[in-house]
Amino acid sequence: MSRLSILNMALGFLVLFFAACAGAFVSFDMTQAFLHDIKQLGTWEMTLLQSSHGHSNLFGVLHIVLGLTLPYSPLPLRWKQVQTICMFGGVLAMGPGMIMRALAGPSESFDALGLSIGVGLSMALACIGTHTAALFYKYMRRQGL
Repeated sequence: MSRLSILNMALGFLVLFFAACAGAFVSFDMTQAFLHDIKQLGTWEMTLLQSSHGHSNLFGVLHIVLGLTLPYSPLPLRWKQVQTICMFGGVLAMGPGMIMRALAGPSESFDALGLSIGVGLSMALACIGTHTAALFYKYMRRQGL
C-alpha cells in the first residue's frame, strides 16, 4: 500500500478522534439545554455544532475509504495527491469551518467564512467525483467495454 494511501487513512482516523472528542462537548451542551432551556436545542449554534460533528465523522470515514481505494485508481500520483488535499479541504470546511460558522451566527450576505466553507466543500466534491470516475474507468477497461 502506498504512503499516500496510509496518509489518507491516518488523516481519517485523526479526524474521527477529534470528532469523537468534540462529540463529548456537543453532548454536554445538548444535555444542559435539554435540562435547563429546551429552546436552546433548536438554535442556530446548536444545529451547526451537531452538523459539524456529523460531517466531521463522515469526512473522516471518507478519508479512510479514499485511502483504501486509492491503489485501485489508475490516475497518476500527482492527481491522487491533489485528491488528498481536496478531501482534507472538505474536512476543514465541514469540521472547524462549521464550528466557526456556528459561533459567528447567521448572515444574509456572502462572507469570507461562508465562501471558504463553500470552496472546501467543492474541493471535496471534486475529489469524490474524480475518484469515482477513475474507478469506473478502471472497471470499464477491465470489462473490455
